[in-house]
Amino acid sequence: MRIRVLSVAVLLGATLSLFATQAAVAADSKAETVITIEGMHCAGCAKKVARKLEAVKHVASVKVDAKTGLATVIPATKETVSPKLLWEAVETAGYKPTKLAGPSGTFTKKPKS
Repeated sequence: MRIRVLSVAVLLGATLSLFATQAAVAADSKAETVITIEGMHCAGCAKKVARKLEAVKHVASVKVDAKTGLATVIPATKETVSPKLLWEAVETAGYKPTKLAGPSGTFTKKPKS
């Protein structure tokens, strides 16, 4: 009987933890910005872009995929990242952003702020 109660408690705790993780991911996905980038061909290109994006104020994490030409930027908790600064970071890395979509809107030209 004790083993069953303990197993149920462990299972319940794991389930609650999973729901909390999923909620955090869902909240992050609403705040994320996705940038479409032309000209990346390899992992080296992706690393270069990632370094520039990671240096932007309030950026918590970045994932760049050279194959798809997409960069996903997650802001720090309760922070907003400037679309203009993200766009400029990609340009500084030597690549051309063609679309930026995030909580501040969708842009196909360099944002003003």
